[in-house]
Amino acid sequence: MKRVFEILTASLICLFVQDTFGQVEPDDSTSLYYAIQEIIIFGKGSDKGLINRVSATQIQNFNKHNVVEAVNLLPGVSITQLGARNEGSIMVRGFNSLRTPVFYDGIPIYTPYDGTFDLSRFNTFDIEGISVDKGLVSVQYGPNTMGGAVNIISKKPIKKLDINGQSGLISAKGDAANGYFSSFNVGTRQNTYYALGSVSILDRKDFVLSNKFEPTNSSLQDAGKRNHASSQDIKLSGKVGYTPNETDEYSLSFIYQNANKAISPNVLLTGNSNWRDYPVYDKKSAYFKTKTLLAEKTFLHVTGYYDTYFNEMRQYDDNEYLLQNKNSSFSSVYDDYTFGGIINLTSEAIKNNLITFSLNQKFDVHREHNREIAERLEIEQNFKAGEPVQEYNDHTFFVGVEDVIVLNSSVKGILGLSYNTRRNTKAQEYGTHYNTGERDVLFDFPTGSNQTFDYKGGLVVEPVDNHKITLSASKRTRFASQKERYSSRFGSQVPNPGLKSEYAWVFDLTYSGEIGSLFHYEVSGFVNDIHDAILVRTVGELDNGNPINQNVNIGKAVFQGYELAFEYDPLSFLSVGANYSFIALKDKTGNDEKFIDVPNHKAIGYTKIDIPKIKSAFLASIEYYGQRYMTSTGDEAPDFALLHAKFSVPVYRGVSLDLRVRNLLDKDYYLALGYPREGRSFLTALSYRF
Repeated sequence: MKRVFEILTASLICLFVQDTFGQVEPDDSTSLYYAIQEIIIFGKGSDKGLINRVSATQIQNFNKHNVVEAVNLLPGVSITQLGARNEGSIMVRGFNSLRTPVFYDGIPIYTPYDGTFDLSRFNTFDIEGISVDKGLVSVQYGPNTMGGAVNIISKKPIKKLDINGQSGLISAKGDAANGYFSSFNVGTRQNTYYALGSVSILDRKDFVLSNKFEPTNSSLQDAGKRNHASSQDIKLSGKVGYTPNETDEYSLSFIYQNANKAISPNVLLTGNSNWRDYPVYDKKSAYFKTKTLLAEKTFLHVTGYYDTYFNEMRQYDDNEYLLQNKNSSFSSVYDDYTFGGIINLTSEAIKNNLITFSLNQKFDVHREHNREIAERLEIEQNFKAGEPVQEYNDHTFFVGVEDVIVLNSSVKGILGLSYNTRRNTKAQEYGTHYNTGERDVLFDFPTGSNQTFDYKGGLVVEPVDNHKITLSASKRTRFASQKERYSSRFGSQVPNPGLKSEYAWVFDLTYSGEIGSLFHYEVSGFVNDIHDAILVRTVGELDNGNPINQNVNIGKAVFQGYELAFEYDPLSFLSVGANYSFIALKDKTGNDEKFIDVPNHKAIGYTKIDIPKIKSAFLASIEYYGQRYMTSTGDEAPDFALLHAKFSVPVYRGVSLDLRVRNLLDKDYYLALGYPREGRSFLTALSYRF
């Protein structure tokens, strides 16, 4: 297999890339509409983005319906499915979503307690693009960008009447329709204002496994449909904006996401920890953004936001998903909110300097409890008492400055400095007091705080037109989440309120270029040197012999690798493209710790053929993933490749029909140990734009 992979990689490097991977940015006139939502290092210059940006065109061409699937089109990004909670998650150059925060129009969207969010719940029907910053990261993102930053950019109207959307069905062998989706976006852009409204639904039933899946005698999964795998996501969003002149803009937006999702059992395990679901998984957001010209070449950007998160996770006694009588069964409620503000001031008042000053404050409130379960004699459900609400409060403050210095016509220097601090003001728990041993009491943990400085420096060299070299080094920090500091994990973990931040020195060298207008390429190499990493240490033993753990700052590691991306239009009707990434994750603590969920190799390639006579197009693509560790002790998942094909044809003015088959060879594969993925499936969709 290794030899086959080497040949495949060489072929990809010699061949690929274009249209779909090339359409990464709107043209200049369109990009102006999104300036208020993008996060960039002002003055650094624009990037073609072959390795760090995916566009709405790509998302639709590949029919990626959620953010996890869409961002996976980029090199250096790997995806995983956190099976026990059915959460889609991404890894950027080895850093998980705790260390690589996700933003929506520049606003952080993680939940206060966990520090992450299920990105599979974010569908892509109202998204214009997704950027992934890996090397230099703007101070405008604020704190916690140790692994980089991911920014989801929402759609805006660009015409007087702007209507688009799509609807379709998903099916598989033996199941006529196990999913459907529909979206509708309507907006208007006038001389001094704009407005947009969006609605979408994505409904998935229990998907069908590969015919090659072989259940064992002890397996909790039969062949055919995946048990308890359904989900439904409904999203409403809207925005209004005021543009009084060519420089200023003021907008107000809201997002309402309603989801419920089942959690499939691990096919390798037994016990009621498998029998879970999320009947409610909701997120609501409201935010405003402004851009004002204060003086010549001096802008003030102001952002304010308020988010709420509400979800309920239920654990049941057995696979009937009905009774909750066992001590280990529960209904856990999270009722969280967060609010904050961001101020960015940019100025070119000093000749040959573009200075950005950023101020960022965020307040996180987490409230949780196990709710009361009522007695139901007809099903033999016993009464189970609930808990009082426990609350955790964090205040995060960030101030930073960066300067892009024009050294000469082809060289720019970048310098940056920031100060970050996080202070906990309340942390409550209900259960056995960690000090006195008293049972069933509500108590307070000690509060704590942490602060740190971060730095960055870089050079941007453009020796000739359409060729650019970027060299950078930066120290980036990540504060421990509330969960890492305070969770007791049902008595198996000792809280650590004084847990400190972890940090990494990030080194990046990227070169992008063009040959004519037909061939574009980008190459990037990186080294991430990680210090004070938060790892689990065993500090005791339970009565049943299981370990008692604690999160501590003891880890050291190096993540290093490279990424390649190409695009090529050899003929007017033919486009080919690909990207490839390699990463090596090395533990430096001496414990031979294995880093999970990140394949050592990843390659994506495609060929797109336009058929002018019938005004249609054919797209074939391949995804290859190398071996990855599934557990920190060394259990590995084998490499695998997925083939996909799509045929598109116009139906009527602005309306087109898509026919797509995913996992064409019906590969049996998994991203998390014990959680097999979907086999061959088919998509039929109508897309429209007026």
